Amino acid sequence: MKFGHHQSFYLRVNWLSKAMKMRNEDPGFFYNEFGFEKIGLGKNMVKSLRYWVVATSVMEERKNEERKSIHQLTEFGRLVFEHDRFIRLPLTAAVLHCILASNKEQASTWYWYFNEFNHRSGTNDEVLATLSEWVKQHHNREVSTNTLKRDLDCLKLMYSVQAKSEDDPEEVVASPLSGLNLLYETKDQFVKQSPEIHQIDLDALYFNLLFYCGNHGVNSVTLEEILVKPMLWGKLYHLSSNLILEALELLHADTLYPVKFVRTNQIYSLNVEVEDAYAFLRKAYLRKAVY
Repeated sequence: MKFGHHQSFYLRVNWLSKAMKMRNEDPGFFYNEFGFEKIGLGKNMVKSLRYWVVATSVMEERKNEERKSIHQLTEFGRLVFEHDRFIRLPLTAAVLHCILASNKEQASTWYWYFNEFNHRSGTNDEVLATLSEWVKQHHNREVSTNTLKRDLDCLKLMYSVQAKSEDDPEEVVASPLSGLNLLYETKDQFVKQSPEIHQIDLDALYFNLLFYCGNHGVNSVTLEEILVKPMLWGKLYHLSSNLILEALELLHADTLYPVKFVRTNQIYSLNVEVEDAYAFLRKAYLRKAVY
């Protein structure tokens, strides 16, 4: 598991676009000592961005034929670059969040907060203490309290700092994930917020079902699982049972989403016609035809 690799910088709106552009010009960009001058960010910001592009699965690190370290776009990264590299669509932000908060190894604090932390709110100290205890139980090395505190500070900013109308587009400090409205902006507490369905996007919720089914090798989930299981709507997006039912009704009424409700012994299940989550995402982008 990883903690504190973001250099205390949360992901900014334009960073992924900058990173993909630089990577396409030079696959070894992140290993260039003077790359920060080309991208227009500080050295530590570039180190942070190198972490974020992998944690969000936009890129992966690998060796080229000469055994030199490079980055390459993932299938998800290629979709984002082609269809929404400035993260203007709720769909892209919600899928980024789904992938990041499901990435237990690369973004461990994010995974814990959105999947394992069972309280709707808590003071900064309470949340830090609970995270520290979880890390002790699940990680084989000691992680300092200061590192975990930086993670939590970064997480809070990532989901709360929003763009202002007077912001310079090149200097904007908003996060692409703040528009999901998953956290209230508070200084002394962490407070989870339930967004409206349109703030997430129905396509993103269906992507999440396919992503979950693909990772777990299943083709159905119960309503209870959608509400309480890690990496599903209730946890990842803080959706209440009423909002989940609303979203399921919308999915069921639309032929774009081949799902079927089944009732067995008082248990309601959602059968999913499983397909590759990224193949579905490509079709969703083409339908929106933004670019």
